Amino acid sequence: MTCFWLKPTISAMPEASEKKLIRYDTKIALWATVAIIVFVFILNAFNVLLQIENQTIDFRFSVRGARAPQAPIKIIAIDEKSIREIGQWPWARSVHAQIIRKLKEDGVKCVFYDVQFSEPERNQEKMLEQLGSVLNGSVLGSNKEAISIRQKVLGDVRRFQEKQNNDALLAAALKETGNVYLLVQPVVNKLGTTPDPDSLKLTEAELFGGFTSDFITDQSLIVNIPIIQNAAKDAGHTRCFPYGDEIFRYYPTVINYRGKLIPHLSLQVARGFLDDSDPVKVYKGRYAQVGKTKIPILNDGSALINFCGPTELTPDYLVGNFPTYSVCDVLFNHIPKGALENSIAAVGATADGLDDVRPTSFTKNSPGIVVNSNIIENAISGKVLRQASELLKDFLIILLSFLMWYMIPRLNPLRGTLYFALIFIGYVLLACLLFSYAGLVVAVTHPLLAMTLCFGALTTYKFRTEVRHGKHMKNMFQSMVTPKVVDAILKSPTGIELGGEEKELTVMFSDIRSFTTYSEKHTAKEVIGVLNEYLTEMTNMVFVTEGTLDKYIGDAIMAFWGAPVVQEDHAYRACSTALGMTEFLHDFLWPKWKSEGKEKLEIGIGLNTGNMVVGFVGSQAIKNYTLIGDAVNLGSRLEGTTKEYKVEIIISEVTYEAVKNDMLCRELDLIQVKGKTQPIRIYELVDRRFKAKPSTQEKVAAFAAGLELYRAQKWDAAAAEFQKCLDLDPTDGPGAIFKERCHKLKEHPPAANWDGVYIMKTK
Repeated sequence: MTCFWLKPTISAMPEASEKKLIRYDTKIALWATVAIIVFVFILNAFNVLLQIENQTIDFRFSVRGARAPQAPIKIIAIDEKSIREIGQWPWARSVHAQIIRKLKEDGVKCVFYDVQFSEPERNQEKMLEQLGSVLNGSVLGSNKEAISIRQKVLGDVRRFQEKQNNDALLAAALKETGNVYLLVQPVVNKLGTTPDPDSLKLTEAELFGGFTSDFITDQSLIVNIPIIQNAAKDAGHTRCFPYGDEIFRYYPTVINYRGKLIPHLSLQVARGFLDDSDPVKVYKGRYAQVGKTKIPILNDGSALINFCGPTELTPDYLVGNFPTYSVCDVLFNHIPKGALENSIAAVGATADGLDDVRPTSFTKNSPGIVVNSNIIENAISGKVLRQASELLKDFLIILLSFLMWYMIPRLNPLRGTLYFALIFIGYVLLACLLFSYAGLVVAVTHPLLAMTLCFGALTTYKFRTEVRHGKHMKNMFQSMVTPKVVDAILKSPTGIELGGEEKELTVMFSDIRSFTTYSEKHTAKEVIGVLNEYLTEMTNMVFVTEGTLDKYIGDAIMAFWGAPVVQEDHAYRACSTALGMTEFLHDFLWPKWKSEGKEKLEIGIGLNTGNMVVGFVGSQAIKNYTLIGDAVNLGSRLEGTTKEYKVEIIISEVTYEAVKNDMLCRELDLIQVKGKTQPIRIYELVDRRFKAKPSTQEKVAAFAAGLELYRAQKWDAAAAEFQKCLDLDPTDGPGAIFKERCHKLKEHPPAANWDGVYIMKTK
């Protein structure tokens, strides 16, 4: 590892801020999240965002696009073309009778007739009045003969018209065909009539659970005249409701009128087409059933319309998903033969001025007959829309909110925003997929609003607190670690564990030998000058390898690696630092001090690797980011041991195992330090393997051979190997120490159970 010796200015440890440090508090964030959830629940309870939610349904329709109808429904349009060819609207009921008979003749199975006949036809009375005026002008005079002639002509015409009654003619056509369904129109006020519901010829719905008053209730009806109403196959209402805005998306499957449930006319037609003799069944709050089709409903009986697609309406034609023919083309045999065979004919107005257009999810001006055709298609095909339950909506609101609560403190702002956007878009896509392929309408507005509010609130809270925290951390650590490490701390999603945590680290203790004696021989100014220079340069070595300066203990330095930023190679970094310190001392400081007439200073360094507790320790006013634990104490003992063995760097066995492939080390001894009962193996850190000189490597090998003989109690052979060390390096402290031990042990042999452990007498 290449080392670069920097010269940062060493400042005293900063004191803790007088103000209480504010950090991102998950408890505060939790309460903020709960408050947002409650707020969204309240909005949901009062339908505040219903209009926006409805618009998301329209969006889902546009994403899904058009689909092919799965029921043989043909629209027979009362359009501008038909009015031009048949005559001014309203048409005589004899015309309607012709249309009904022609549809039956063309093989239509059921006819949805979206025209109401609430009053007797008045064309006959008008014609009699016009004829009277003509006769008065043609047969002049006031004598008895003229008056008698006029009365006779009018009486003959009246008797002829009674035989040609168009209401009766239409009723006869309805009875003859037996496949026409007419509408009754409920109204909220009493503008209509209030007939006895039992007198109406219609199949009322059958209710399972709840009360009829739970459903949409109307006070009166606009009905067809009895002669026509009683001739129809069945009847029903055609009301639809724009919920929250002016768009028609829902229809009431049934309406309550004086305790009776009148089904929607579309459902009655679907029953007839499916040959279902049972009435429409309504299970309150669950579904309305037509044949085998279960149509999900709200509590008031309303159901969503699953539109097949958009409609384009012009004065002369209607283009949409359902095949469309003009009434006049049907009457005058201008449609392909068999086009209407076994189908449902939906007869209704599409011409301008007939006031029967509705804005829908696809189209702003869709004719009412198209809306009803979609309802019929849904009931026959079973392609209905099902709204997800309120329970699921509540669950999604809570889930997405707490997802933000969990995610925000763990991600930086950029990644948090990216994840939020991905979740937001993913949720919308999932809602569209469920809508398109499963017919499931999952709530979008409230869950996404809750998620967005939580993201915005918690991100803002995190930003404001962590900006202050970042400044504090930068001030706290900038004198302990390099700026690069400070930046890494601030970028870390979790920062550092302020309360303390146990980690495997490597600690270093470095001390100047005999510094007390040096201080006694020099002035305070000289001592401080040399000490500051030494500490500055040695601290540079720590910072080069991105270590953390723990503290200065007088002339001693305590540092460690592996925290606050994780460093997998912390042992290697510590050993590189120790070698860099001794090399810089020998190659730069000693020559410099010699040239300045100053004494050289010698140092000892101890390194140990192990599990240590790292964190802030101190009082409320002042804290220090430091280490505690037995492994820390051992590092300090190893530094003291360097004096005993006359070497500069001693490392523990754990440190040795971590760096033995990169560093040249020699085992020194098996010792028992003071205060410990278990022996430890210690090593001298000699040099980097790639850099070590051959003579140094020979010395290490000779010492290893001597140590093996020493433990085998072969004193003479061991002493010879230790002498080789001294021959290679006359200043080798361990070689001299062990050579002397061999001579003493030869003269005074150890006990029979001697294990080679050397017991330290000092710390």
